[in-house]
Amino acid sequence: MTDFQARSTNKTDEAYKTLETILLQRRSQRSYLQQQTVAFTEALFGALQSAILDCRARGLTELGEPRLIDHPAGGSRRALQISIEDWSVIFVPLVGTAWPNARDEAQIPGAAFKELCGRIAVFIGSEPDSPSFYDFLILPNGSWFAWGYGWPRQASTLEETDFKMLAYELLASFVKDIHTTWRTRATTPLGVAMDARKRAYVFGLPGDE
Repeated sequence: MTDFQARSTNKTDEAYKTLETILLQRRSQRSYLQQQTVAFTEALFGALQSAILDCRARGLTELGEPRLIDHPAGGSRRALQISIEDWSVIFVPLVGTAWPNARDEAQIPGAAFKELCGRIAVFIGSEPDSPSFYDFLILPNGSWFAWGYGWPRQASTLEETDFKMLAYELLASFVKDIHTTWRTRATTPLGVAMDARKRAYVFGLPGDE
């Protein structure tokens, strides 16, 4: 082997070691985050389901029975739809892990923006092009952060989280803060007016008034 070939082999080995170190570290981090996200999702969904069923049993029939929806990604991944009066909120665990987006203005520590995290996005209604209005971010240190429409929440660990209280607070916040407003005449088409599955109103959040 020539000196040139030896140097080339050494550089290739160094590059491989760099790749191996980074990717194995990310593999471990992704695996942990996926486990944490599943655990958080199961705890949150279970608490929301129990809270809604308890409210219904006590007479609040404006809350519909919660519904689990299979995710196209398969496995045990599912979304949760909760009905409030004649509209709904859907919680969807997102596939994969990624860095938080600083442009979302989530007020979490700066260093956390350079760490992978899991995410559950929350939507109003069921239109495919509806943007999420609330998020849960599950961070690699085991903590989580929830934010959106003026209601940020943070907890140090899943174990220290009172999911029952969180579920009731979320439901109360949705009912209190989300409002509906009729669309203008110019944006109320006959097709929507004649379709029982459609609604001719828009959803409002705090600050939209």
